[in-house]
Amino acid sequence: MELRQLEYFVAVADDLSFSKAAARLHVAQPSVSEQIKALEREFGLPLFNRTSRGVWLTPAGQDILPLAQELLADAHELRGLAQLSARRLSGRVRIGFLADEYANASGDRLMALVRRRHPRIAIEFHQVDFAEHHLALEGGQVDVAFVMGPVPSQFTSVEIARSPRLLAISRASLEEGGEGQLQAIVSRQAVVLPNHVMAHEWRRSWSPSDSPAGPVFIVGEDSMEAMLASVGARRGVAIVPEYVSRYYPQPGVAFVPLDGLVECTVEFAALRSRQDEPLFEALMELARESAATTHDA
Repeated sequence: MELRQLEYFVAVADDLSFSKAAARLHVAQPSVSEQIKALEREFGLPLFNRTSRGVWLTPAGQDILPLAQELLADAHELRGLAQLSARRLSGRVRIGFLADEYANASGDRLMALVRRRHPRIAIEFHQVDFAEHHLALEGGQVDVAFVMGPVPSQFTSVEIARSPRLLAISRASLEEGGEGQLQAIVSRQAVVLPNHVMAHEWRRSWSPSDSPAGPVFIVGEDSMEAMLASVGARRGVAIVPEYVSRYYPQPGVAFVPLDGLVECTVEFAALRSRQDEPLFEALMELARESAATTHDA
């Protein structure tokens, strides 16, 4: 017995016509008749009554029909599972993150989608520092990463969320000038930046709007702790993502809102040079799907 024979049997039972069943199956009518007869020989009993008045199921055919339908449905599901398994990728992927991007609503949705579609992928999370998280992706320490925009041109990325930004300022400077004079204080301060940002469009995006091309203080060590230590030592101010105020509290540093400071994008990124590799192509497609779901919600 073949699945094709069961398929022909169910089609004839549905239409009560060999010609209609053949047309629906896109096969010749003699082929349908031949396969039904072969099935009847195997079962040792007729499945249809055939007369000049029409075709209808015998009692045996009526008994067999539900099981035949169930077997075909199971076969269809089995094919689908086999095709899905063939599309599932395996391997290891190292995902860079800054704080809690993979655990917030949008990041968690993306990670759940990755695990559901590709359960054989082993995910490793690697925390990277804000001051060097682009370098971690460029240098291959991670394969993909949650990054803060603007994203360098060598990355392909999908925006999955937005994050507020705050001004990191010395508490001593803030107390001396008062919060009412915040803009005036900032305009007189250098902007603290990690070393690699100097060659980046980040200098403009992560500087106060009043002084995008003003003086800068370059931190020799690419780390958030070094940046905030410089701020606390009154060497300048820094623009930081909101999470920094929660994960890097410093006694001498205040984190305050600043007029004109817009949100930054949080993006899921990979190197453009690897975007055509199956694993990375699949991950970025899932990121786009997840982001579309977020925007529609």
